[in-house]
Amino acid sequence: MDESSFTGEPLPVAKLPGAEVSAGSINLNGALTVEVQRSGGETFMGDIVRLVEEAQSREAPVQRLADKVAGHFTYGVMAISTATFVFWSTVGACILPVAFQQGSAMSLALQLSCSILVVACPCALGLATPTAVLVGTSLGATKGLLLRGGSILEKFSAVNTIVFDKTGTLTISKPVVTKIVTTASDEHFE
Repeated sequence: MDESSFTGEPLPVAKLPGAEVSAGSINLNGALTVEVQRSGGETFMGDIVRLVEEAQSREAPVQRLADKVAGHFTYGVMAISTATFVFWSTVGACILPVAFQQGSAMSLALQLSCSILVVACPCALGLATPTAVLVGTSLGATKGLLLRGGSILEKFSAVNTIVFDKTGTLTISKPVVTKIVTTASDEHFE
């Protein structure tokens, strides 16, 4: 049985009659009859799916910061939009009379005020981080990488070294020479 999808071990595992076979195992040889003892969410694979779903719902620290900034930013944008409306509806015609040739001061003031609200909408701040976490954890899960929330993605930005202590974690159980690097000069090999 190939159990590499959840153990990381590239070598197949022999199963004798009566042995437990986990959901997600791949039968590599011969016929197999199994008795299902647990199904769906009760299996190890169900636990993995649940872990991915929980990870997607957890907020990363940067997401909490973005939500906080977006809240304050909203009030600032509304204040600037209101000030723009008041300014252009009262004294705008005196400063720039050409702008009012096509319409009233109120019409231009409303257009400028709404433009500020649309352009400076903080929705992007509130949506960008959760979307990135959702995509990151989903893509990781499809590649066999299980992440326990968005905070791990944030922590990875500071990582400069990763050490793996298990044989087969990064291999596909078929050795391939990809590169030969020598430490001595070519003269030593002549």
